[in-house]
Amino acid sequence: MSETEKEETRKENFKAWLKNPYNFIFIGIFLLAIIIRIYYFSLTSSQPLWWDESVYMSYAKNLAGLNIKFVAAGSQLSLFSYIAALFFKFGLSEAGIKLLLEIFPSIFLVFLTYKICILMYNDKRIALISSFLMAVSWAVLFNSMRFHVDIPSLFFGFLSIYVFWKGYEKKEKIFFRIDSKWAIPLTLVLVLLTFTIRKGYFMFGFFFLFYMILTRKFKDLIKDKYNWLALIILIFLVLIGKGFLFSGAETQYHPETKLNLLLFQVFNSFFKNIFNSKLSLLFYLFWIGFVILVFELIFLIGYLKASIKEKSNLFVFLMLVITLSYFIFVVRDPGEPRWYFPVLLASFICISKASLKIADYTRKFKFAPIIVIILLIGYSGYYQLKHSDMIIKNKLETYKGVKDSSLFVKSISSDTDILISKSLPQTAYYSEREVLSPGPPDKPLEDFLSELKENKNIRFLLVSFWEPGNPEFMVKQVYASDVNGNPMLVKWEVPFMETTIDFSTGQQNIIQEKEYNNIKFKLINVLDRVFIYEIIHK
Repeated sequence: MSETEKEETRKENFKAWLKNPYNFIFIGIFLLAIIIRIYYFSLTSSQPLWWDESVYMSYAKNLAGLNIKFVAAGSQLSLFSYIAALFFKFGLSEAGIKLLLEIFPSIFLVFLTYKICILMYNDKRIALISSFLMAVSWAVLFNSMRFHVDIPSLFFGFLSIYVFWKGYEKKEKIFFRIDSKWAIPLTLVLVLLTFTIRKGYFMFGFFFLFYMILTRKFKDLIKDKYNWLALIILIFLVLIGKGFLFSGAETQYHPETKLNLLLFQVFNSFFKNIFNSKLSLLFYLFWIGFVILVFELIFLIGYLKASIKEKSNLFVFLMLVITLSYFIFVVRDPGEPRWYFPVLLASFICISKASLKIADYTRKFKFAPIIVIILLIGYSGYYQLKHSDMIIKNKLETYKGVKDSSLFVKSISSDTDILISKSLPQTAYYSEREVLSPGPPDKPLEDFLSELKENKNIRFLLVSFWEPGNPEFMVKQVYASDVNGNPMLVKWEVPFMETTIDFSTGQQNIIQEKEYNNIKFKLINVLDRVFIYEIIHK
């Protein structure tokens, strides 16, 4: 067959593929995911970084050889910083790095969700509903717009599920070329990538481990040489990267915290309707779907001879149970919704199951099942997008003063100048200068002045009302109760400068200069909650 004929055949096959309404709908969902993400990326490409973002990105600039001495450690040590550093080396801008490390992985998560659900259930309805939910999830969208490690880590986690299911269960070539026998070694490598980007997502490895033990005879697992190859790869990588892989692992366990079931509220966080809690359909659909899943598992006699669909239910159940068990018994801290991203796929599948079960009850009415699904999932998607829009736009200017003040100091300082700021990683990232912390809240002014005397390279002080935990001599915020008894900010104070701003009266007493033992503090700028002082050593 000539190249022209091959090209014509491909075109005909694509046209035939498009004629399938399920495929056409998926293209619509995928395009929607792209449009949404590009739109919000256009709004957030230059938004100020938050503390955790700047930890990863400041260390990336350090690794790239820029004038930053900030070093990430413990649980903050991530492969993400090394990848970002490589992009900095190639001259990419902050926006370009965000596009590559956050936006693109977020887009492909929608595609992987669809492909995984097809492999697991061979049901395009489950795949479409799940991929749509991934496309519009407020938690995914919000974190895709920030330099958080969760989205790229989740991408590799989903890719590991795809590879595992494609090769290990379906016995099909992986990525059209790789023999299915390599599924376990390749899955292991992807799990390690997931783990090295975000250590809390190590649980992906346990999804596969427990599933394999439950669905295969132990002697068959032992006989498979590729399982042994995966084990050898694991041991080798652990030995050469032990310090990196396990740095900060001890901080994950909190035995001092009592066990509690508040962690189950994460599903309410994922799926709540902030405009009308009584119409949080996704939340109710999730629990209905979970009950359906459990009942299907209860009536399953054994996993060794179970169908792919039945095994898929087991895998979904393991994803939920293992993740929640880790947070209940180990972390014991409700934390943020993004910590629980490993349950997203399982949650979306439960919602899909519940939606389809409800729609099936209306089969005797023409088009009723389609209408039911559109109403359930369409409305839910709408309030997810509204939530995304609100939270993304409301947070656009957060820490703007820290960013602007750091850039301002960068423009008037030399490379050897040292800054002091409570917003340490953000200030380091934007100023590209060495930054020191002012110290804890109970630090005496005398100790602070002694440190300044010992190091005359300390030239600037940023007093920020964005960050909590400043020394009391530096920042004080006074609150009073409003008519409803709620706390209300009434005054800002910079005690060591005898500076006050009273919001209740509108009076301002801003001291421009003050001297302590041959060290003069001179106010040179005020930018959105940040007072910038030059430190003059006499």
